[in-house]
Amino acid sequence: MVLIQINIISDIICPWCYIGYRSLQKAIALYQKTYPGGSSDEFKISWKPYFIDQEAPSESIIIQGMSYRMLRRMDPKQVQAAQTRLKRAGAEMGLSFKLGAYIGSSRLAHRLLFMAEKEKGPEKQCEVAELLFHYQFEREADTSKLHVVIAAGVQAGFREDEVRDWLEESNASLLEIEKEAKEVRAAGITGVPHFIIGERHHLDGVVDLSEFFQALIEARQRNEDGLRLDALS
Repeated sequence: MVLIQINIISDIICPWCYIGYRSLQKAIALYQKTYPGGSSDEFKISWKPYFIDQEAPSESIIIQGMSYRMLRRMDPKQVQAAQTRLKRAGAEMGLSFKLGAYIGSSRLAHRLLFMAEKEKGPEKQCEVAELLFHYQFEREADTSKLHVVIAAGVQAGFREDEVRDWLEESNASLLEIEKEAKEVRAAGITGVPHFIIGERHHLDGVVDLSEFFQALIEARQRNEDGLRLDALS
């Protein structure tokens, strides 16, 4: 059995991050089904914060799938073409994107992700991430709103009062999130999604399933080589 660490640098308001995560899930399932010994391997997935719009917007906008930065440099035809491509890519991953809701700051969503991992571990954090993406892009819910993020937390199994406390009172978590996001940019990561597989293999953007699959194999082989060296020392 080998443990493969995967870090996902992501922003909840990025629909391509949702698509990328779904592609990763499919690659892991294929790996566990087809790669020799893969069915016994374990994966630890951790989500790291990134803010597409570094300056938190003062209010939400009604064009989904687009950050403020993107909208400033696109005309209406380009926006429509980008959204058509987005819907098509989502459908290929089994996602039904709806782009008629508002999109705003992702800071509340990142706080819930941070606390989910801290309180319940990486598996619960993955569950929360998928729920937040689902609310934002398939249920047309604005995840910059407190009641939406609370609803996602409750659906993930947390009590409403504890989620509300995390989001309204825990300034320490926000400071830690802001620190992590700055460290990500300082490391040279300037866009999302960004995947780090096995601590060494970096993949940017929407990665093809076959690329993920190969990265998982290489991560496993590096782990096996490390275990053999440990046994010889």
